[in-house]
Amino acid sequence: MTATTIEQPFDPAAARHRPNPHPLLHRMREHAPVYRYVSPVSGRVLWYLTRYADVQRVLLDPDVGRQLDRLPPELAAPHRRAESRDPLAMLRRNVFHLDPPDHTRIRRLMAPAFGTRTVAVLERHVQRVAGELVDGMAAAGGEADLIRDLALPLPILVVAELLGLPSEDRARLRGWSDEIVGSGDAFRVRRAGMEFMAYAGERIDERRAHPGEDLLSRLAEAERAGAIGRMELISSVFQLLLAGDETTVNLIGNGVLELLRHPRELERLRARPELIGSMVEEALRYNGPVGHSRPLYALADVEIGGRAIPRGDIVVPVLLAANRDPAVFPRPDVFDIGRSPNRHLGFGHGAHFCLGAALARMQAAAAIGALLHGFPEIALAVDPADLEWTPDLFLHGVRRLPLRLRAHRTPVSRRKEPAHE
Repeated sequence: MTATTIEQPFDPAAARHRPNPHPLLHRMREHAPVYRYVSPVSGRVLWYLTRYADVQRVLLDPDVGRQLDRLPPELAAPHRRAESRDPLAMLRRNVFHLDPPDHTRIRRLMAPAFGTRTVAVLERHVQRVAGELVDGMAAAGGEADLIRDLALPLPILVVAELLGLPSEDRARLRGWSDEIVGSGDAFRVRRAGMEFMAYAGERIDERRAHPGEDLLSRLAEAERAGAIGRMELISSVFQLLLAGDETTVNLIGNGVLELLRHPRELERLRARPELIGSMVEEALRYNGPVGHSRPLYALADVEIGGRAIPRGDIVVPVLLAANRDPAVFPRPDVFDIGRSPNRHLGFGHGAHFCLGAALARMQAAAAIGALLHGFPEIALAVDPADLEWTPDLFLHGVRRLPLRLRAHRTPVSRRKEPAHE
C-alpha cells in the first residue's frame, strides 16, 4: 500500500492516539513516511515525517525554517491567521522560534550558561534539590504525584537558580507555569504571559542597575550593548523558565513511567545505578518528552523522501517516530536501559539542537536517581489507562503520575555525596 492509495487518512492529531502514538507512527512510517495531512480546523497542509533519515535531513535543511516572515505575504497569510490565535504570540521571539542570523546571535549569548563547566557546577545543587523534594514525598505518606511533587518543581528551581531569580519568587513562577501549561484556557494563558512579561521586565531592570554573576545579568548587559532586544530577552527568559522546563518535566515523568512498565529494567537499574545516564538516553529515545519538532515552513519547494513539498507548506518532523525507526535502532520497541549506541533525536538535531540538553539530562538523572534511592518500592497508584496525557503530540507526557511508595529511613538529602575534585 502507498500513501496515495490509503483510503482512511492517518490522523496524528487525534486524541485517541495520545496515550500510545507509536502504533500509528509505525503504520505511517511503513505506508506513508512523508504524509500529507490537511488540518480539519485550519485547512493548512502539514507534512509529517516519520523516518529517521528524513527527520535528520530536514532538521539540517536551510530551505526549511521556523520564521514565518521569511515567506512571501500570500503564503504566510494562512499561517498568520492561525498564529493570531496563539495567546502567547508576544513571547515567541527566542531561539526556539527563530532562524539564523537572529537565532545564531541569541543562542551565542546564552550558550555559555549551558556549557559543560556551568552544568557541572550546578550538579551538586540539583542533586540536593532533588533529594529534598524526594524527602518531601516520603514525609507526605505512602502516596505522591511524581509530576506535582518532583518533576515540575525541580526544573523551575534549577533554572531560577541559573538566572539568579529570588527564591521567594519561585512560587509565582510555578503559578504562571501551571496556568500556561495546564489551564487550557486562552484568556488565562495570555493573562499569565502578560504578568510574566511585567515581572521579567522588572527583574531585567534590576540586573541592569545591580548586575551579578547570573545568566540574567549577562543578558541584561547584552541588551545594554545592543546585542539583544528587550522582547527577545524577555522571550528567551520565558523559553528557559516556563516553556523549556516542560521537556525536563516530561523526561522525568516518562522515564519513571517506562521503568514501572518494564520492571526488569527497573531492577537492573537498581542493581547497576551507573546505568542512570544510559537509562535517561533510552527514555529520550523510547518515549521522549517531545513528540515532534516545532512545525517548520518550507521556505522553497523541497523534495523529502521522494515527495515534492511546495513552498509555504508546514513540515512536521516526528521525533517519536524517528527514534523507533528499525533502519537505525535494532529492536526499536524494546526498552533497553543499556542500549549502545543510541543515536536518538530526542533533543532535535542541527542548529536547533536543544540548548539545555545537558541540563535536562542531568536533572532527569538526579531526580530518578534520588527517587530510586529514597524508595525501595515504587508502583503506580492508578490504572495506566487512567493516566491523562498532554493534549497534542508536540509535548509528550502525563499530567499526573500518582505513585505508591515505601521510603528508606535515611532522608535522601542527607546521604553521603560522592567526592568531587
